[in-house]
Amino acid sequence: MEEVNKLLDIWVNIPKSISKQVDFTQKEIISRYVDAFHIGEYFYVVFNTQSGEIEFVDERIEMILGYAPEKFSLSTLLEIIHPDDLPYFFHYEQSAVRFFSRLSQAQLYQYKFSYDYRIRLKDKIYKRVLQQVIPIFYFPEGGARTLVIFTDLTHFNLQGIPKLSFIGMQGAPSYYNVHLEEDFKLNETIFTKKELEILQYVIQGMRSEDISKLLNRSIYTVRTHRKNILKKSGCRNVQELLMKSVREGWL
Repeated sequence: MEEVNKLLDIWVNIPKSISKQVDFTQKEIISRYVDAFHIGEYFYVVFNTQSGEIEFVDERIEMILGYAPEKFSLSTLLEIIHPDDLPYFFHYEQSAVRFFSRLSQAQLYQYKFSYDYRIRLKDKIYKRVLQQVIPIFYFPEGGARTLVIFTDLTHFNLQGIPKLSFIGMQGAPSYYNVHLEEDFKLNETIFTKKELEILQYVIQGMRSEDISKLLNRSIYTVRTHRKNILKKSGCRNVQELLMKSVREGWL
């Protein structure tokens, strides 16, 4: 398939790694990356860019998209992406390879990237999903094994072109709303480190009292952070904050 070969040609430039493979069990992958935070119904796959094969598909795909796990492949994915969003998909994958190629060996596992697009369900209607890609192993000869999380964003009623962001993990800086730019410009986050920590819980709908107990902080401190988060984001309520967090890549 021409589209599959096009992606394989892009992924051949994924940086090589000299590090040893870390063998995560499925349970460890879920606890480390998947179940830590999500904003809607989701499923995940483990994908090998070297072979172009999806090595594992979460059974929840059938509930969300209507496709049987054993029938879901890279070619299937490319067939069901909205035709207007497919060019962005290719461009963002190319942008991701360029971005990761600029990282040092020590930084390769400190970033994930995400973008949203529309995808056709089994019953022919379209949903907008957020695709988050997290490298979990780089092959010494090139290519990577990645964890890809698909989250249903339909309930947000988001419009417009897909947006791409590179999210720093383990304290690394982030690059938000990269889109069609040829260069990657570092974005200064509008939130402090403590505000970002609390933001994750706020947009999950947690009450200030629960966040206070979870983080062992004063209820007044949490309430102040919540107030500052809404003010800095320009949002009037948690629902607006949640939608903007998705689009701006603050997750």
